[in-house]
Amino acid sequence: MKIKYIIALTLFLFTVGFTSCTKELDVDYKNKPNKDIVFSDQGNVYSIAKSSFYNWFMANNSSISPRMGMWVAADQGTCSWANSGMYHLSMEPRIPFNNTTSYTYAYIFETYYSDMYATLNQTANVLKALNKGMEIDINGSDKTDLTRAFTYFVHGITMGYLSMVYDKVFIVNENSPETDIPISTYQEGTQEALKSLDKCIEICNSSSFTVPDDWINGSSYSSSELAQLASSFAARFLVYMPRNKAENDQTDWGRVLNYANNGIERPLSPYMDNTTWISWFRIYTVRPGWARIDCRIINLMDSRYPWRFPDNGHNPPKPQSDDHRLQTDFTYNSVNNMKPERGYYHFSNYEYTRYPYAISTRIGEVNDFIVAENDLIKAEANARLGNLAEAINIVNNGSRTQRGLLPPLSSNTNIKNLLKAIFYERDIELIQTGFGIAFFDMRRRNMLQPGTPLHFPIPAKELMVMNMPLYTFGGVENADGINTSNGGWFPNKN
Repeated sequence: MKIKYIIALTLFLFTVGFTSCTKELDVDYKNKPNKDIVFSDQGNVYSIAKSSFYNWFMANNSSISPRMGMWVAADQGTCSWANSGMYHLSMEPRIPFNNTTSYTYAYIFETYYSDMYATLNQTANVLKALNKGMEIDINGSDKTDLTRAFTYFVHGITMGYLSMVYDKVFIVNENSPETDIPISTYQEGTQEALKSLDKCIEICNSSSFTVPDDWINGSSYSSSELAQLASSFAARFLVYMPRNKAENDQTDWGRVLNYANNGIERPLSPYMDNTTWISWFRIYTVRPGWARIDCRIINLMDSRYPWRFPDNGHNPPKPQSDDHRLQTDFTYNSVNNMKPERGYYHFSNYEYTRYPYAISTRIGEVNDFIVAENDLIKAEANARLGNLAEAINIVNNGSRTQRGLLPPLSSNTNIKNLLKAIFYERDIELIQTGFGIAFFDMRRRNMLQPGTPLHFPIPAKELMVMNMPLYTFGGVENADGINTSNGGWFPNKN
């Protein structure tokens, strides 16, 4: 199975249109964009490289993506509304994912797919131009290393997310042919992502430059800080790639720890200006009276609280918890606006209100990768490698005590309880940060509800264009633990 010429052409046309809002490209549009002309101009190449992170960020923070559906499928968030496929992906019992062009919300999954491949194609063409010997001189200043390192970074994080979300990927890089690109596994796609991130790190470590503050809006990055960011994403991809516990047990935790030890020291938090940079995912999932936090999360903080909303629709008693974050990050609301005919299991009394991102103005920073996540990756890697004392120390000096005000773990905590504490922190502390964290964590622990897709198929529209057979995942009747979850998190009712 190979990607066809029509897809490659579509991606190129989309790339030119997607980046043209940043800079008017030096190209004749009388007939149609000519890729060779566009990418032969150093100003165009620099501008396209500059826009690449924005394109990636907007695709990953859109409401027109699998992200919202994955959030509720992981039972971290809950919503009975059908927007973005949320209702269908959170139905109980789980049903097969409707991978047809006639599906009402097919565009949600088609758009993310095409946006991400457009960004991948964009970065591949920039790297191809640079590898032909192009040097980037902007106003007398050499920007070649900046452009190359940053483009490898965006190529890596784009390839990494495609590999985490889909069961199959097309690896598009600077060495790819124009047509007939073979299909690859998500494992191969992840290794391609790591290869690009490693190249970014290598360039950053041998050069000195500054990423301007309008490339990752609101923050400039030194070359060493970009290397740290690439290292953290590499660790994230290695940790989140597994589709089940068996694959998770095969993770190269030594490599994970090496990346995390060289990871971020400040959060990746682009600034939303409500003009160009907007996180629609954040807007919709924290919107008052709309999506809420699933009872599963509140039950983690108070085991007496129901892990599933009562079937009679009556509000349970308010929880109590020693975890201070129940007071600081969550807001109680006794009124539910969900549709009861779609199941009381969608109901919840808690909205997530940790981040002061104003719904009315849509202005402020949006955390995409916080230091706590990198620390928790380090803690888990140390625990898996048998370095329990170091892992306990990381947990005790992190969000558990600093924000949760919970007592430190005992120095003789065993690995089972240590991992339980680490995943508790991941469940509570990382809400509303990186794309899909809760879904990927539940997936690699065999905790997604039975019948939940473990990844998504290539969208039907693309399959039809490429003359590939339609296929899908999900539904309790298809639970195989490979493409569809055969696990689950519900506590034993007995």
